[in-house]
Amino acid sequence: MKILLSYPFSIYAIATIAAICIMIIIDYILGAEAEHLNAWVIVNRLFGNETSIGDSLAIRHFGLTGATFIMLAVNTIFGVVLIQLIKLIIRIVHS
Repeated sequence: MKILLSYPFSIYAIATIAAICIMIIIDYILGAEAEHLNAWVIVNRLFGNETSIGDSLAIRHFGLTGATFIMLAVNTIFGVVLIQLIKLIIRIVHS
């Protein structure tokens, strides 16, 4: 565990990827209900696949590139928060 925590960038990148995967799964389950920032639709559009859900609000307002950057920024924030919570839990357990 100490080895992972000594490389902050890589652990934050892994947490960001995990947050993106979780968001994609949740948006797939929600379907059209996730209308503001639907990661499932964004990822499918990036790979050239069409979905029956239609474009999310972020794609309509910012385009595919803008929605992709917003999705990455939001999930980066979620990843950082996740790592900070894990660090806090580890500190509490070890004190």
